[in-house]
Amino acid sequence: MILNKNSISGYNQKPNYITMLGGFICMLAALFYSYDFFIRVAPSVMIDPLMSTFNIDSESIGFLSAAYFYAYIIFQIPAGVILDRYDSKWVISGAMFLCVLGNFLFSVAPSYDIAFLGRILMGIGSAFGFIGAAKLASMWLPNRFFSAFIGFATILGVMGGFVTDSILNSLVMDLGWRSGNNVFTYIGVALFILMLIFIKDNKEYLNARTVQENPSTRKQIKELLILAKSAKFWSAGILSGTLFIPINVLASLWGVGFIESKLGVTHGTAAYLNSLLFIGNAVGCIVFSVISTYTTRYRFLLVLSCIFLTIFLLLTIYMPMNLWVFAVIYFMIGVSVGPQLLTFGLGKSIASKGSTATAIAGINMICNFVGSVLLPLFGWILVFESIHHIAGTSYTLNEYYYAMGMIPVLTLFSIPICMVLPKHIKL
Repeated sequence: MILNKNSISGYNQKPNYITMLGGFICMLAALFYSYDFFIRVAPSVMIDPLMSTFNIDSESIGFLSAAYFYAYIIFQIPAGVILDRYDSKWVISGAMFLCVLGNFLFSVAPSYDIAFLGRILMGIGSAFGFIGAAKLASMWLPNRFFSAFIGFATILGVMGGFVTDSILNSLVMDLGWRSGNNVFTYIGVALFILMLIFIKDNKEYLNARTVQENPSTRKQIKELLILAKSAKFWSAGILSGTLFIPINVLASLWGVGFIESKLGVTHGTAAYLNSLLFIGNAVGCIVFSVISTYTTRYRFLLVLSCIFLTIFLLLTIYMPMNLWVFAVIYFMIGVSVGPQLLTFGLGKSIASKGSTATAIAGINMICNFVGSVLLPLFGWILVFESIHHIAGTSYTLNEYYYAMGMIPVLTLFSIPICMVLPKHIKL
């Protein structure tokens, strides 16, 4: 999918009301991405009720959460191809419908298998979220606003996770996990209707595109195979996934339980503290988006990210501390994840002309593959280390130590991976 519109003459001279319409359309797409992030991390505030309802252990919970990622990963590349071939209204609205249907099935699931199916449907629909928002932005917004919108969409997506840890947690405690989660099915339906009414392609933009700007599916596959042979591409993808572990693994599922065991606080307090990862990540995205406009030394920033993540993670896991110190350090973990966004800039730099979107989708796919592996692995380690664990009780801090310990190890060993990347990116 091509996101560049520089060749379209006069495109930025469109009337203000057209820009406002485009801005509203892009806002809807960004809200879709935020909804994607919300349903991604929803299980994190209902682990115990899910285990009780479906009579499963933590390893099965890990697979249930990771089901989203499995579908998301598989459909990343097809999503870009489909968005290039068909009307955005029907593709993005259809993807939103799958997310809503998946959330509904998850909320009413009579069995683990139906809940698993719901998570898969959410993952398929969510695969179109970020890419769809980027495509609509490239169609409707002036060039000077495109990068700002991508940063805004990313922050809005991360804040969807904050909604999970704050609002959804309260709803789950007040209404139960089924009814509480189903509230967001109705919100999704409202967003779906707005998409059907307002989202549309920019016909002027489509008419102005040349054949060369719309490569064939065969060419896109060929470009992906070329990227697959690049060590720099794989390094960027693995690094992206490693740096995002705190969000994909802790914030998305296991963070709340760890905080309960670490600090001895209530589930509600732990959920609010867990949301600091999302807030910190949003701040980190803003800070490093600004910094990246003044430097091409992305590798240096990524090395710093690995170093600080390792330090903050080790302190969080193994250092005794009170609630306020923990909150500050946990927030800083989120900030330290911020440079992960730079891996997509590296992907753009590494890719050949015409394969930028393919490279970005590929890095995003690898990033989420890392999360899909670590979510159930984390649960398996908890089960393995808790042979005498009493069903229905929280895991102990010692049990979490073993599972949590792999995260700073991975971030530390990512530093040599950074050395494979170019010292400076091409602008």
